[in-house]
Order: sequence, then structure tokens, then C-alpha cells
Amino acid sequence: MAKRRVGKGLAVIGGLAALLLSGCSDRTLDTGVIGSVFGGGPPPDAPSPVRGMSGEKTSYPNLASVPPRPTDVPTPEQRAKDVQALEQERAQARSTAKALEEKYKPVPVPPKPKVSR
Repeated sequence: MAKRRVGKGLAVIGGLAALLLSGCSDRTLDTGVIGSVFGGGPPPDAPSPVRGMSGEKTSYPNLASVPPRPTDVPTPEQRAKDVQALEQERAQARSTAKALEEKYKPVPVPPKPKVSR
């Protein structure tokens, strides 16, 4: 009886795997398995990131198009202040948690009642 259940379970898993693997078409890559089955996502002729990786573009990117470095980066002193504030907040949270654990200790499990016969 148990072997039958295992066999049926393996058959179901194998069938699902075959269904998922058989759907590896362009549409499946664009919309995902659920999208390809239920018709969601972009139409097959729409551009998608997967189609953009087809290898058609072999030229290197223009490095002049790289955006400039960010200017709102905090200074090392500001980062040190932030780290110190986070450490203080963590210590306060730990002390609060410890106080709550002391206040609300779990009730010990009562002993089993003696059964008299």
C-alpha cells in the first residue's frame, strides 16, 4: 500500500516536471511558466530582456554613457555616527527584551496528576 503511494507520488512529480520542462519556449522564457499557460505577459513579438540576450548585439557598450558618481555619499564621520546610533539602539532593544523576558517568564508545566484506581 505504501509503495503504491510512493509510486503515484513519483509519477505526479515526474509529470509536473515534464510539463514544466516541455514549456521551455521563447514565450515561456518571456512570461514564465504560469504566464505561458494562462496567457499573461507580453505578446511573443514584444521585446523582452531574454530576447535581448540572444547574442545579436556583439558591440561593447559606450563607456561615456556611464552616469557620474553619486554626490550624496555620507562621509566616514557620518557613517561612524550612524553605526554608533545603531549600536545604542540595539543595546536598548536588548535591554528592553531582557526586561520583558524577566517580567513575563513562562509558567512551569504542572506535574501530571496521579491517577488512583
